[in-house]
Amino acid sequence: MKKRKSNLDEMQEQKLLRIEHNACWLCFWGLLAVIYIQMAMGNNDIRAIGGESLILLIASGYILFTCLKNGIWDRNLKPNGKTNLGLSSLAGLAFGGFWGIISYVRYHALAGSVATFVVMFLSISVLTMLVLTFTSGICKRRKDQLDAKIDEEENEG
Repeated sequence: MKKRKSNLDEMQEQKLLRIEHNACWLCFWGLLAVIYIQMAMGNNDIRAIGGESLILLIASGYILFTCLKNGIWDRNLKPNGKTNLGLSSLAGLAFGGFWGIISYVRYHALAGSVATFVVMFLSISVLTMLVLTFTSGICKRRKDQLDAKIDEEENEG
């Protein structure tokens, strides 16, 4: 298939990329919210959330692998231990808070809800920290490889 010439000027192209960017993240966070809302309502059967979960998994995998392949971490955040600790703590708080509240609503036991929060917070924080540390290492290594390749090409030319 032949690639068509764009009818957009550079400014319009940038605006379209921004619109697509915002739509992608709106869909990503919307799917995550729908999954959590369904789970909070007690509808956590795989038949109920399977489709949304599959689409979210595919989108997340695509974003992760293409960013790592291109040595991109984030526009504003650096791939370091401080960032990883902050993000993993935030993920632990969100996930632990969600399940702590769900536990309290379902069982009306404050001690059990606090225990659920603590276990989920620690589990998700540690797991997220490990994943972020691993992926940030891959990202740094790939960025260094791409930078070395660019330097090598500049030295040849």
